[in-house]
Amino acid sequence: MLTKIGLLPSSLAICLIAGAGLQAAELRGAVPAPEPEAFARITSASYCNARPRALELERLPPSWVVLKLHMQVVYHNSGTRPIILPSGRELTVYSSVREGTMLAVAQPSDVLADENSTVVMKELPPTVNPENPASPNNAFRIIPAGATAEFPLDQDVTLPVNHKELFHHDPDLRGHRVYVRLQFHHQDLDPALEDQLSGRWGRFGAIWTGTLKTNTMQFDVPASPAGSGVCVDTRAPVPFDGHAQTGNGK
Repeated sequence: MLTKIGLLPSSLAICLIAGAGLQAAELRGAVPAPEPEAFARITSASYCNARPRALELERLPPSWVVLKLHMQVVYHNSGTRPIILPSGRELTVYSSVREGTMLAVAQPSDVLADENSTVVMKELPPTVNPENPASPNNAFRIIPAGATAEFPLDQDVTLPVNHKELFHHDPDLRGHRVYVRLQFHHQDLDPALEDQLSGRWGRFGAIWTGTLKTNTMQFDVPASPAGSGVCVDTRAPVPFDGHAQTGNGK
């Protein structure tokens, strides 16, 4: 005995089709990954007396005081899928002596980017298993769903305390509370490679690339900080991201 099946209402048919498409996208790993959250804390601080680079140090007296902050950064995934995160990242440091607008501060060139290139990744490094991002490698990290990553990142930040030049004055930090926030831009993937890996790695999680910012930290600089040694100012130009950071809590 045959049972007649009537036509589905158009609205229901559209919902079923959309649901099937979403399910297929989830199976391919094409659903966008949740954005990770970055939390930072200052673990230690020290001061040194800076001298310009490329000059004979023995002929120059200490010229200004530099504050060195050592921080630990952890990533948290509040989503329901694991995040597959490229390890390569570039740092921008924002600072201010008052709450509100924060400006980028130049950093030593050796701390702006880690050992992993921030150039767009067009093919997988030889250490990465193309079928399994969880295999040990230094190019990708996985943050479990609803969990904090098990790979805390150590980050050094340099802030000039009383640096003045003829045409440029950094803010004088002496006797002020300093507000500091970090921004990390993680390595971008070539669209073709990202699409390919999203299909292969869908069962392990969703790939995320982009820019994220930490919470804003506070540090009180004494009125007369004393440097404990000599350091060389090797700050690189500030990368331009198109705008200043506005608001500490956003």
